[in-house]
Amino acid sequence: MKGLKSLAPVMVLVGLTVYAPRGNAEIKPEQYQIKPNQSFENNQNQGSNLEQAFSLLKAEKYAEAIKMFSQIIKVEPNNPYAYFGRGYSYFGLSDYQRAKNDLDKTISIKPNFPYAYLFRGLSNYGLGSKQEAISDLEVAANMFEKEGEKEMAQKSLDVIEKIRNA
Repeated sequence: MKGLKSLAPVMVLVGLTVYAPRGNAEIKPEQYQIKPNQSFENNQNQGSNLEQAFSLLKAEKYAEAIKMFSQIIKVEPNNPYAYFGRGYSYFGLSDYQRAKNDLDKTISIKPNFPYAYLFRGLSNYGLGSKQEAISDLEVAANMFEKEGEKEMAQKSLDVIEKIRNA
């Protein structure tokens, strides 16, 4: 198997709703599309498990996905996609602190991964850290722009505007 190519046609569509615990603002960004063929690399040892874990994520079975991503991390502690998937799963469960921790790890391993900045920004906002959220979302928007993902860049900028107006 060559990486996660079987996931290439799959688009994980996720409706995000972030509630700021320290503010009255509610953000409901448009759906974000995570395209594995653009963002995920070859992983020979854990490819099949990673595919299964992302399938659980797509099905919004976050608790099950967390278990599977955690198993991958035990075997491969420097796999940024396993940390990203687990962080994203925690985000789906509104466990913003754990999401942020895993997204921090993702970024430390793979600093050029815009989706990690996007969801860390949203997690920061969920934790009530507006300035940190804006900073991460700006980084995500710039990275998306450089990668030619103009729609994702614009969505990131739209969320920044909503946070600033909250």
